[in-house]
Amino acid sequence: MKIQVTVIGLISAIATLGITFSAEADSRRAYCKYFENDAREAKVSMPCIFSMNQGIVNIKWEDGVSDHFRPIPDREFVYTDERGGIVYQQRGAEEANGTSARIFKMENGSIYIWGS
Repeated sequence: MKIQVTVIGLISAIATLGITFSAEADSRRAYCKYFENDAREAKVSMPCIFSMNQGIVNIKWEDGVSDHFRPIPDREFVYTDERGGIVYQQRGAEEANGTSARIFKMENGSIYIWGS
């Protein structure tokens, strides 16, 4: 009986760790910039949290503002925002250090995310 309780406790502990790890894998700290259309300078630039879960994209800016994009079925890299507007995901040009930004183009501007 003692062995059974120990095994159940061990399995529960491992399962809890597994859930924690999978949740962590979907979110990461990143750096975000928002550019209005045709702007050369970012209107907003700050750390953010980028997460993707079952295709749904969430961006939480350091100031508490959040953006949420839902994928459109059968349209790869195309989403809708909270207002129903179309959002296109692209990859930015590769920089000298080998990184590139993930870009979400919306009607009025674009969000660039590094570290996603």
